[in-house]
Amino acid sequence: MAQDILIIEEVDVRRADDPDDTRVLTVTKVGLPEIKRKEAEHTPGGGVGSVKFLLPMADSIEPKFSVKGLDLDVLRKYGFSAGQHDKWTFAASLRNKRTNKLVSVRSTIQGIVSTWSPGEHTPGELLDCDHTLAEVTYYDLVINGEEIFAWSFYGRYWRSGGIDLFAEYRNALGA
Repeated sequence: MAQDILIIEEVDVRRADDPDDTRVLTVTKVGLPEIKRKEAEHTPGGGVGSVKFLLPMADSIEPKFSVKGLDLDVLRKYGFSAGQHDKWTFAASLRNKRTNKLVSVRSTIQGIVSTWSPGEHTPGELLDCDHTLAEVTYYDLVINGEEIFAWSFYGRYWRSGGIDLFAEYRNALGA
């Protein structure tokens, strides 16, 4: 069967510990982070070429979002909030064009707002402000209540499709 067409209709970004901290009226872009596996390139001395072997690790994760106007909450709590990493909820509603039903998307991301980039301001227009999170230590993606993947630096797991890709490594280390 052909894949369904899912169209994004709404997005939001909020602090996960404060459900009233919605940016639904100011957010203009949400960039879920790229998930890329680490690679180790090997060129054998007697080989005919190189191979990039994939490792059971992820490269650093850097989600982004943009808002119209100044987000004073982000600026007041820039970087660390109460001495801890901020935990964010990125949310979206998608429309399944075949069934006409809404599909919910939720991502929880724990990291630090590392970049605040205000655009140029023109009188009569709202200022664009871009935000990037770094030092991400947790990231999950849940679509319509189903965990698609979850990655935790400190938990030392990476689940994809319900399978923990790092379980055998923890077991081998006796952890």
